[in-house]
Amino acid sequence: MRIKDIEVVAIGTLAVDYFAVVPKIPGVEEKIMAKSYEIHPGGVAGNILTQISRLGVSAGWIGKIGDDEAGKILIDEFDKEGIDYSNAEIVKDKFSMFTWIQVDDDGNRSITMFPNVIIELTGNDIIKNHADYIRNAKILQSELCLVPIDPIIKAMEIAKESGVMTVLNLDVPISYYVQDAELGTEEDVRQAISLADVLVPCKAAAAELIGSNNFDRDAHRLLELGPNIVAITLGENGCLILNREQKKRIPGFKVKVVDTTGAGDAFHGGLIYALLNGYGIEEIGKFANACGAFCCTKIGARSSGTLNDIISIIKS
Repeated sequence: MRIKDIEVVAIGTLAVDYFAVVPKIPGVEEKIMAKSYEIHPGGVAGNILTQISRLGVSAGWIGKIGDDEAGKILIDEFDKEGIDYSNAEIVKDKFSMFTWIQVDDDGNRSITMFPNVIIELTGNDIIKNHADYIRNAKILQSELCLVPIDPIIKAMEIAKESGVMTVLNLDVPISYYVQDAELGTEEDVRQAISLADVLVPCKAAAAELIGSNNFDRDAHRLLELGPNIVAITLGENGCLILNREQKKRIPGFKVKVVDTTGAGDAFHGGLIYALLNGYGIEEIGKFANACGAFCCTKIGARSSGTLNDIISIIKS
């Protein structure tokens, strides 16, 4: 795949997820017998790219993985999905990111993350090795979860200078992200938000940024931080999406929930697809919601659907 043919470039987490399906999520000092054990590729950026690729969009990833078994799983999965990894750096004698996930009968989950080499990406790496990759894309997707903010900001600055649309996923509240001083400061996070054309915060992140849980009344404050479009993910209740002209609360689709892991990432992938295709605000929210809903019908963070799957959800 030629670099100039790649429409969406993502910088963010890529991991192998080790799942235990359990009757319930255990509490402190509690033991539980697992029903089954599964291994799936995951990580926010990897999940988003998988959804984008299954919708027929060319996509690629920037980051670091180890030369271990988990890294081989991740590369093999990219090959399978047709996702470009020419800008993935495989680091000798390092461990790739992985997670331990417990999922109960109702689809609830707990996640323990081991970042490993993924957090060694730097701003200088972006400038020296990945600038052209970003400049040739149509959309740069970035996330704030575990990756240090310096390479995120450098990538977003390059994108903005080149006319590439920037989409920022706030997967966690700022207060959570900045607990680790090595990742970045609140000032850094606000700089990244100001560079975003499209901001996609989770409920907790949005509430913290605007100091309110009343999104219908106060979500416009997020636009004052710089983005042109904001989409707040609301889980099974869908999303609230707005720009400077309109605001729409889009209800979620009702499906039989098996596992909610990766649903927000599938939503994000669907949103990017809709942006690429010039959808209006309401259509963006509906399409993204359908992607998130479909992902919940199977186990695994990459249980995302094809375009036909998503159209079927919308028609239902």
